[in-house]
Amino acid sequence: MKTAALLLLSLLLAFNLLASVPLQTAEGYFVPQPGQPLSFPRDHGSHPNYKIEWWYLTGHLDAPSGERFGYQATFFRRALKAPTEQLSDQDEPPSFGDEQLYLAHMGLTDVDGQRFFHQERFNRDGWDALSATKAMDVRNGNWRLHQIESQAESRDPSLRLQFTIDDSVAVDLHLTPSKSLLVFGQDGTSRKGADPAARSYYLTWSRLESTGTVAIDDKSYSVSGESWMDHEIASMQLGDGLEGWDWTAIQLNDNWEIKAYILRQDDGLPSPFSALIWIDPAGNKHYRSTEDFSWKTVRSWTSPETESSYPIELTITTIDPRTDQSVTLRLKPVMDAQELSNGSAGFAYWEGACDVLDDEEKTIGRAYLELVGYGGSTGDGLR
Repeated sequence: MKTAALLLLSLLLAFNLLASVPLQTAEGYFVPQPGQPLSFPRDHGSHPNYKIEWWYLTGHLDAPSGERFGYQATFFRRALKAPTEQLSDQDEPPSFGDEQLYLAHMGLTDVDGQRFFHQERFNRDGWDALSATKAMDVRNGNWRLHQIESQAESRDPSLRLQFTIDDSVAVDLHLTPSKSLLVFGQDGTSRKGADPAARSYYLTWSRLESTGTVAIDDKSYSVSGESWMDHEIASMQLGDGLEGWDWTAIQLNDNWEIKAYILRQDDGLPSPFSALIWIDPAGNKHYRSTEDFSWKTVRSWTSPETESSYPIELTITTIDPRTDQSVTLRLKPVMDAQELSNGSAGFAYWEGACDVLDDEEKTIGRAYLELVGYGGSTGDGLR
């Protein structure tokens, strides 16, 4: 009898939790719902009934001759009209419209040459930019991320990414998941604040085998390596009282990964909705609460262009699920000057390739680190 009562209580609590999540924001945009089943390939595509969305890739690439590169490619979509004013969610965008804005950022780090290239584009739908709704196909000018058509029905399709940076850089990569797609959040949504609407669908491929070419000026390199991809869908991505965030995607040499982020409150403390998640070789997720990890600055760098100071070198101490013992990882940037600045969105941030070191200074992996809000803006919550 006691077991039945406890089960009933658990069901009631779960029902109340689900019921507390609004279906729409005050503006009328859809809110990600706990327990909502996702469908692929449709959910790899665009979700225009939600206010903000991005497809985000970072990667580490090596040439046979020893050259090393890091890259970032992010395609943003932002709705300008609530769903009642939009096309049906299943319709393709018109040839030209005023319902969506598209922002895209591309960055390439030439590690050996100690050069950093970046460019931003800002367009509205139909004006040289679009995102398909039935499968992944996102474009901004000649920048494109899309599923390979022969694998279009797969949950884990191969992808192709193509971008240029001004007249200096051209990148063309084929990306194949070596681990299956992950959905983050204990209830199928990733919480970013106390407001029930401050949540997202957070989809990740933590390892993508990557091959292709990187061309810089008049020299082309065949490259191979590994990438990481996030696809996030939300209408109220961040809670109130945040001044920015520090985020990292870590790929360890032993086929484990870590996704971690600190949401920085304006009182100087980390938000309780900050998170660290270990991903094991089988793709299982091991969550750590804010009490179970610390994030400490080792060294900062001040941009000569924006005068923003970024904590670009850091240590993360947490509990290793393999041993249940404390472990400290150090993220060390491959070069300091990896700031994206002077974009049309009006904010600067740091996004850079790093090595991952253990407490004996041995390199045990690679990472990408993102630092937002140190120049006084979070880009209106785009990421």
